[in-house]
This record gives sequence, C-alpha cells and structure tokens, in this order.
Amino acid sequence: MNKYRISLIVYDFDGTLVDTLFDIADAVNLSLNELGLRALSRETIRTYVGKGVEKLMDQAISGTGCVDLALAVELFRKHYSKNLINQTNFYPSGREILDHFCDKKQAICSNKPEEFVRHILASLGSLDFFDAILGGDSLKSKKPDPEGLLYLLDRFQCSSEQTLLVGDSLVDLEAGKAAGVFTCIVNYGFGDPEEIALAKPDCSIDDLSELKELFY
Repeated sequence: MNKYRISLIVYDFDGTLVDTLFDIADAVNLSLNELGLRALSRETIRTYVGKGVEKLMDQAISGTGCVDLALAVELFRKHYSKNLINQTNFYPSGREILDHFCDKKQAICSNKPEEFVRHILASLGSLDFFDAILGGDSLKSKKPDPEGLLYLLDRFQCSSEQTLLVGDSLVDLEAGKAAGVFTCIVNYGFGDPEEIALAKPDCSIDDLSELKELFY
C-alpha cells in the first residue's frame, strides 16, 4: 500500500482523539435538571456532539418548552468546567499516534471552546504535542467553515496536499473538503455513518494506530 507524505496533521477533538462523551452527557443532564427538564440518554446526547456548545444545548432543550438557550449554555459551561476529566481519556492509540508523528506539525481544530480543549489536554499531560490549538471560539467561524484549517495552512506554510484532517463527523469532512486537505474519518466517533459515507472521505480507520500505515 502506498503511503502519503504529510507535513501537518489536524485532529478534531471530541469523538476523534479523546472520548469525552460521559462527561459531556453528565454536564448536559445536570444543566437540564437545573432547568427542571428531564434527563437525556447518553446515546441521544452523543448525536448532538460536534457542532459547538450552542448547538448541543439547543438540541438538548428542543421540544421541552424551554426557550432560554443562553441560560442553558451558561449552565452547561458551569457544570462541564467542573467535570471535564472525570471520565475523559484518549481513545486507544491516541497518545501513541501523537508521539509517532511528533516530527510533524500537529494541531487541534475543534468546535469545542478552546479553554475546555486546553484544560483537558493539560490534565492528560499532552499539551506539548500540539503546535496549535483552535476551539470553536478561537476564530470567527466554526467547522464546517474551513476558516480554522485555512488559518493553520497559512500559519505553518503547509500545502493542502500535505495536510491531513482526522475527524469523526460530517462537519469535519465538509471543512476538510472545502480546504482541499486529505480527509480521514474514524469509525468509532460521534458522527452519523450514513452521512459520512455519502460525503465520501478520502479514507476511514477503526483505530488511530492505522494512520502509521497510511501516512509518513
């Protein structure tokens, strides 16, 4: 199998590099409880993750009669900031793959608030792996807008042909395709498999360790 040469790897965060579902779900349900609303299952919340905090809580309160999205977001931020790393950790091979590609530029491009990404990585002792960290509030636009990817290409003076985006959702794919970079989807993440299949990523993997066989 031919390997592709890359200079920059950009990772999504939730559902790709780090398994954050349990702590996100707990924060959502603590927020809903404070609003007097019923709890949601983790699997339901799983389908809401990946488009930013506002979209997450908008979907969580949809159909409940609660219209105060700003309050819901505020409550989520409060509860999540206190419970960021109770059950959060790297997916299998996550730390291993960061170490393997330590000679490349490596970056995060997430729709999660940057402060949360940095706090989790610091708690996992992994901040130093990254040359740049972008959250959903770091620039004007979130994914699927390609602004974050284009910013990273410019910052590190890397061509799109030698840049890899690793993600788990349709918003990752759309951002990657708009930026012209190589797109790789992890099959264990939070994305909808049917949506992803229709969008046709350049490749898909079941474990992050497979990146070693595909790229150098």
